[in-house]
Amino acid sequence: TSLSSVTIPDSVVSLGKSAFSGCTSLASVTIGNGVTSIGQSAFSGCTSLTAVTIPDSVKSIGNWTFNNCRALSSIIIGNSVASIGHDAFQDCISLTSIAIPNSVTSIDGEAFEGCINLESVYIADIGKWAAIDFGSANANPLYYAENLYLNGGLVAGDIAIRDNATHIGNYAFYNYDKLTSVTIGNGVTSIGNYAFEDCSSLTSVTIPNGVESIGSYAFAGCDSLTSVTIPDSVTDIWWYAFNECTSLESVCITDIAKWLAIEFGNSYANPLYSAGDLYLNGELVTELVIPDGVTSIGNHVFVGCTSLISITIPVTVADIVSIPFDGCTSLTTVIFKGTTEQWRGIISSVWWAAGSAISEVVCSDGTVSV
Repeated sequence: TSLSSVTIPDSVVSLGKSAFSGCTSLASVTIGNGVTSIGQSAFSGCTSLTAVTIPDSVKSIGNWTFNNCRALSSIIIGNSVASIGHDAFQDCISLTSIAIPNSVTSIDGEAFEGCINLESVYIADIGKWAAIDFGSANANPLYYAENLYLNGGLVAGDIAIRDNATHIGNYAFYNYDKLTSVTIGNGVTSIGNYAFEDCSSLTSVTIPNGVESIGSYAFAGCDSLTSVTIPDSVTDIWWYAFNECTSLESVCITDIAKWLAIEFGNSYANPLYSAGDLYLNGELVTELVIPDGVTSIGNHVFVGCTSLISITIPVTVADIVSIPFDGCTSLTTVIFKGTTEQWRGIISSVWWAAGSAISEVVCSDGTVSV
């Protein structure tokens, strides 16, 4: 507890678990250029430590590494660090800013929990930042900082995530209220859980064709979002992805067969739940004819679609999953091109018409009451 400074030579390749934990008088540390990893709790509870430079040789920062370093006001993370462990900077209450290098790909849960005085996060590549997978909301230093700077300029208004990003990570822009529109690069194939949740100023998002999956709560709480275009490539939209998007007015698609094949986690995953109006190639969907060849109508695919008045279903449809028409309050007419017997064979749930205005289905040989 009386140790006040330490210099770690270049010959040392790793700092072990809890190496300097509880050294409450330690104010100065020099880490040698041979160190490649810093173990969990290595400097935990070093309450006098004010500044640390992590050299470029280091590839990982362990769990709880600088936990409760309450005087730590400056930390420089080297350009080779790929992962930051959970609770790594927990309760570093003197930390006001931090730069995250392009090398970082994951920051585990609660890494910055309790860093209540963080004001600024600095990055050099928006695509690299977007691709970081954060283990929780407060693993992202933006949880407290609220200001993201790209090469010195505040990230605000309209932003473009470059094509070098392959995915948008979990919590990447969680609760970042300075974004008004986002254009996602063509290389992105997935949007992570909570990626844009509670981005309350976000009015427009351009999702490129190539995105296959949209994670749980990805756009939840984006209550300024008025329109969204779902590309043909999307196959999965997970739980609550568009929950509480209260200003949504329209959902735009270009291929009805691809839309019908999307797996929605629940009703709130479908942006139609809030929007009401579905547009197919720029035309409002009111009297929909599903093309021959479609074999299934998935769960929640038309939930909340108040623009839909009638739907014609081909005989090729072999399955209608539960509650595809919930909230379709204008839908009164269903025409099925097959027989009444075939119709009864494709209904897998008594709840398929729940929440709609459907009273009967017109088949080729008669009608079926609902």
